[in-house]
Amino acid sequence: MRLVLPLLLLASLGACKEDTKLKVTSIEPNTGDAEGGSYVRIRGNRFLTDDKGDPAPANAKIYFGSRLGTVDRFQADDEIIVQAPGGKPGETVDVLILFEGRGELKIPKAFTFVEKKQTGPQVDDLLKKK
Repeated sequence: MRLVLPLLLLASLGACKEDTKLKVTSIEPNTGDAEGGSYVRIRGNRFLTDDKGDPAPANAKIYFGSRLGTVDRFQADDEIIVQAPGGKPGETVDVLILFEGRGELKIPKAFTFVEKKQTGPQVDDLLKKK
């Protein structure tokens, strides 16, 4: 038992240390209308705070390939809702998030443009899920 407690303490300290990093953990849905306009939820860490935990500007540019999406809102420090631009049906692109003054995150091959009938939820659906 004596070894378990120190290991748990070290593990929790490691988790806290990792939480100071700006990161993306998911993009939902990972497909959207090739004509544009699909709402996408990006989850992660430190979207509204810096690595010290201090408030950071709610400013970001989000690119789907070379095309700029429209940030709808920052739901929380760990969630952004963005409206994806259009693209070619079947095209899979990287998602690049540029945070003002705090760096960038690139998620390779994270989003695919599809025909409208294959798109995911609307913005209201994203807001209901938590």
